[in-house]
Amino acid sequence: MPLPTIGRHIRERGYDHIKLIVKNTGLPYKAILQRKNNAVQVGASAEKRREQAKTAYIAKHAVNPETEYILFDDVWTTGSSLLAAREVLIKAGAQKVSVAVLAKTVH
Repeated sequence: MPLPTIGRHIRERGYDHIKLIVKNTGLPYKAILQRKNNAVQVGASAEKRREQAKTAYIAKHAVNPETEYILFDDVWTTGSSLLAAREVLIKAGAQKVSVAVLAKTVH
């Protein structure tokens, strides 16, 4: 499933880039997660990213504990967003959650 992008970024681009990538993998997917806030992570410190990510997502659909979930995102900077989203899925009942990213920020 795609990691939800904030609405402002989707409006600016005219599309949700990570959702398009996930659609083109050929894997079945469902957008279970939803953004709860519109905090921008780009340019934020690692500490600020961790704090913002803690409240960024909610599960808007039930999860199946028998399903393996893969969270897709474009860039891994601190991992805060993906780890927070993973935690939401686990609290919703997911047993196995993996992540896939296109790039990693090098510090």
